[in-house]
Amino acid sequence: MITIAGLFLTIIAILHYVLPQTCSMPPDFACDLVQNKIGQWNVWVLVIGPILLLAGIFYLGDTVRKYREFDRLMDTDSKAKFVQNQDRIEYLAWLLSARLEKRVEEKKREFKID
Repeated sequence: MITIAGLFLTIIAILHYVLPQTCSMPPDFACDLVQNKIGQWNVWVLVIGPILLLAGIFYLGDTVRKYREFDRLMDTDSKAKFVQNQDRIEYLAWLLSARLEKRVEEKKREFKID
């Protein structure tokens, strides 16, 4: 969600500098939004938009990395490796979603742990 908001604000800020030369007399939605609604606030939109975009991309990348790590750790057939990585697996499952916590419980039952 942060990525989408950042992308939207960045596009609006860029359009502020591109549209004034291309807007015709009857203002369309984009021209009205950029020139009249945002107006002098465009400097803040220009600063905040890319920051939100970069934060969102970082958050998305971090989440994907954690999902991949979780899948890699869960993809073991060895009980010893599962027990060795159990703390990290449970932490990632707690961090990412309740659905993954159920997968961990199923894997524990499969290996007869607790």
